[in-house]
Amino acid sequence: MTGLSVRHPKPINPQDNNAMALDPVLQQMLDQIPPPASGELDIPALRTMTAGMVALGYGPEGPIPVAAVENVELTGAGGALPVRIFRPSGTPQGTLHYLYGGGWCVGNIDLIEPIARRLTRDLSMVVVTSGYRLAPEEPFPAGFDDSIAASHWVLGHLDELGGTDRPAVIGGESAGANLAAAIAMALRDEHAERTFDAQLLFFPAVDLRDEAADYPSRHANADPTLRSEVLPELYGLYAGGHNVADPRISPAVAQSLDRLPPAVIVVLTVDPLRDEAVAYARRMQDDGVAVDLIEFEHLVHGFPGFSALVPAAAEATATVVAHLKRLLESVTTR
Repeated sequence: MTGLSVRHPKPINPQDNNAMALDPVLQQMLDQIPPPASGELDIPALRTMTAGMVALGYGPEGPIPVAAVENVELTGAGGALPVRIFRPSGTPQGTLHYLYGGGWCVGNIDLIEPIARRLTRDLSMVVVTSGYRLAPEEPFPAGFDDSIAASHWVLGHLDELGGTDRPAVIGGESAGANLAAAIAMALRDEHAERTFDAQLLFFPAVDLRDEAADYPSRHANADPTLRSEVLPELYGLYAGGHNVADPRISPAVAQSLDRLPPAVIVVLTVDPLRDEAVAYARRMQDDGVAVDLIEFEHLVHGFPGFSALVPAAAEATATVVAHLKRLLESVTTR
């Protein structure tokens, strides 16, 4: 994979105010949004607030046009799973299964429709988003089981999606990136006949163990949209008493990361999850997996969802798309 590598971002220095400063347009937008509540998480309130923010993702121009949008319902272990398929204009260049974040407790396919539309257009790929059961009502393994079931469906229907002879990518944001990384690992371990050819992981949560609290980025805690102090509660709600050292929960603890699909991994200087994702990328590279690690200094967790309102977020998302396209030029479909 010539030209693809883990760049080595400098260690976080909380005293470096320039690196920690946010893009001014982004900061102005965040100033208009109520800050996350401190103390115990109110999951119903967070779900209501998140649902109300979907319009922000579209911006004043409204939804990005795509050739077609189709809703499908799958049957998972816990019942019906909603799936939404976005088709680009022209011949699709592959398929992307994209999973939403929200700490495994908040989120749905409506929330990520704006970025799904953007990725459909910019990648010229069929983008498939799928729902999964949320904690705390349905803790692990519910969300993982639903998401891998949807992945099996995607891989089994590539001829109807982006084509069996074109790349298939698994991706997501935050908790969705955690699920995507875990799914890529599970498919490797089950020796699936068809697996994903690449991963697109935006600010992934890959280490849910207590030890991860020692990462410097957790102490810098500079992201106003994701505070370090909420992570243990979110992790506890998702794990539901299961061992967080299970690689399906914490992909970073897997014994080996070899034979995983090559990846584009996006990290943010201010994000408390930054250091664990960097460590994960370096382990992947050490185990022989091609990784393109991209860091943005002045954006926040969830920035692709702000692309319609914040030019720097749109530019960063376009940069990630360009890196993924470059990676896909060198992969062989599996």
